[in-house]
Amino acid sequence: MADMQQLADSMLVAAGTVLGRLVEQPAAPTASKRHDHEGSIRTDGDELVTLAEIPSIGAKVVVRFPSTDMQSVVGIMLGGAEGLGEMGPMQLSIASETVSQIAVAMAEALAKDLKVTPDGIRAELCTDATALPPPPFESYEATISVGSDLAPHISIDFAAITMSKMGETVGEHAPAAAASIAEPVAAAPKPAPERKKTPAGPPPNAQSVAYTPMQPTQVRAAQPGQANLDLVHDVPLQISAVLGKSVMPLREVVSLQSGTVFELDKLAADPIDLYVNNILIARGEVVVVDDKYAVKISELNPQAG
Repeated sequence: MADMQQLADSMLVAAGTVLGRLVEQPAAPTASKRHDHEGSIRTDGDELVTLAEIPSIGAKVVVRFPSTDMQSVVGIMLGGAEGLGEMGPMQLSIASETVSQIAVAMAEALAKDLKVTPDGIRAELCTDATALPPPPFESYEATISVGSDLAPHISIDFAAITMSKMGETVGEHAPAAAASIAEPVAAAPKPAPERKKTPAGPPPNAQSVAYTPMQPTQVRAAQPGQANLDLVHDVPLQISAVLGKSVMPLREVVSLQSGTVFELDKLAADPIDLYVNNILIARGEVVVVDDKYAVKISELNPQAG
């Protein structure tokens, strides 16, 4: 199997590439150092623990990030804020997505080095320690220098079962080679005595099978205008009236407060869009009926035009 430290270094390069792109600053990893983790990995401590899966070989790799380092990374992503303190729900959501993207890139780099398909690779923040592989782990750690002031720490943990699957993938042709070497050592078996061949023929008491002819069942046609629609009449549908849309950078979204005003992409006189299960079916104008907002449809199936 390929040298584990080389594999870890390649994964860290991929992590630096993603992290540098997210914070829009140059990022470069240091060389990894081996520091094995003998016990179980905790998910309720001071680390964000991510589990990356490579379905093509059934392997799972654990990637750990110190929470304080990710607080600094999220601060840069939100416009250079410092001293975030404990992360709130919004910051934690951004950190979770960040570490997941980094772990996916690391798993894809590992799959490339192992020459296996990266299809289906996924990673997510793990909050249940029972979902992680059992110890012991062969672990590698390094830092990624981001700009001039930030150097987040990353740890990679390979469980014994993961390393076994990786070894099987790299050495999948080894059994054939071993067998070819062992063949001259084994004594050649004595040839079996040749038996007299008899002409092939039907077995005794054989009978031919007769099948009863059958006709396809005629399908009863639905009445015109009632093509089995009764089967779906009670299916609930989600209807949404969209007044307009706007595209905003993440730093502006997290800074929204009560009373904030932002502009939509439609004029005041433009009709609103009516969606059914995210499909545009009509347009109309907003009216008030019994002190409630309603939509008066002015155009059906606008996509057809």
